[in-house]
Amino acid sequence: MADIRYNTPQREMELSVRDPAGWLPRAFNQALTWLGGGWFGGGNVDEPGQQINTPTGDYYAGSETQAMQISTVWACVRLITETIGTLSINVYERTPTGRNLVQSHPLNYVLNTAPNDRNTPVELLESFGMNLAIDGNCYARIIRDGSGDVISLMPRASQQTTLIENTDNTYFYKYSTGGEQITYQPPQMFHSRLMGNGLKGLSPLGYARRSIANALALQNNALRFNAKGGKPAGVLMIDHVLKPEQREAVRNNFADLEAGGDAGSRLFVLEAGMQYQQLTISPADAQMLEQLKFGVDDICRIFRVPSFLVNQYERNTTWGSGIEQMDLGYSKYTLQPYVTRLESSMNRWLLRPSEQQRYYVEFNLESLLRSDSASRASFYSTMVQNGLMSRNECRVKENLDRRDGADDLTVQLNLTPIEDLPKVADQNTQQQQQSQDVPTQPIKE
Repeated sequence: MADIRYNTPQREMELSVRDPAGWLPRAFNQALTWLGGGWFGGGNVDEPGQQINTPTGDYYAGSETQAMQISTVWACVRLITETIGTLSINVYERTPTGRNLVQSHPLNYVLNTAPNDRNTPVELLESFGMNLAIDGNCYARIIRDGSGDVISLMPRASQQTTLIENTDNTYFYKYSTGGEQITYQPPQMFHSRLMGNGLKGLSPLGYARRSIANALALQNNALRFNAKGGKPAGVLMIDHVLKPEQREAVRNNFADLEAGGDAGSRLFVLEAGMQYQQLTISPADAQMLEQLKFGVDDICRIFRVPSFLVNQYERNTTWGSGIEQMDLGYSKYTLQPYVTRLESSMNRWLLRPSEQQRYYVEFNLESLLRSDSASRASFYSTMVQNGLMSRNECRVKENLDRRDGADDLTVQLNLTPIEDLPKVADQNTQQQQQSQDVPTQPIKE
């Protein structure tokens, strides 16, 4: 029977469904395999309206821990996660002349100061980025005050969260924790997703199961080869029949060679009539290094991360030659889809319906250029000289104090305020007319 619990301080009601007979096998399957669910299986839409998030196949049935042990997977996920965590995010108000930053909005405090009682804003954004990169979905429990404003966001692991669609097209979420399931209605759960059918985002690693299996096979092959001291497997051929005791003696003598390591590096002497025949091809013949490099590019392709950002420098890149162009390409093609989806979800689920036409949330990707002082200086100079930004606006972006008299928009013409341009134009016209009216003096010989 369902157990209804009330959390009075936070005015929330959670429905806890205890189902040990059905939940344990399903949770075990989701946690340990890609084929049945979890982060990499993507099977987190159950019952009516079920969505299959990943293709079927028996190429790999490992856990997310095994996949994250592939250095390229770890590097790509870490790059996306930590970059999203470094972005600044603010709440803005639409105005007739543009927009205003609203630091007093309750959501701005949650996103920039204290999302909850245990996480920092960076950790909150990193949890969103990591779950999106791995599973294609990210979740957070929404806690509101009496007026409906968001006062806390509690991240929820995507492999423990299931979206269930009813036959009447309504849906709800189940969060598995501590041997029980807690039910949340849509207003209680923040959910952002990558491309999918509108209910669940598709799992990037779930669809990359073959690439992951290939990368693991290459790593295991290299590990086995190196564990044997870099010696390929082989057989000893003898030109006459051995007795059982002789065959055992030969096998024991060459046991260290098979074991590898320091013992396998010793010099072994073959007696008359013996010949060593290699069975496996060497890594060079198998082009293992080339395959490993291809595996890096293949996994980077899944995450849309340029390989040079995970220290693969040998291949040519069309992302540009300067670091600024590379950062721009990474921001545009890799980060922008994540950021846009997060912004859209935050505006939809974290703002009250009555606020959504007035306020909006936006990430600031310009913070990625903060490490390049030359680019920032050139950008500010162009914006100020063309009257698009004031000096104080530039100072604020550099975390500098405002200065008196630095709020005027100026242009390159002697840095004249824009409102004074008509006066300057009139003065120039008068000077031209006066120069034309002055009579010319004859040249005295």
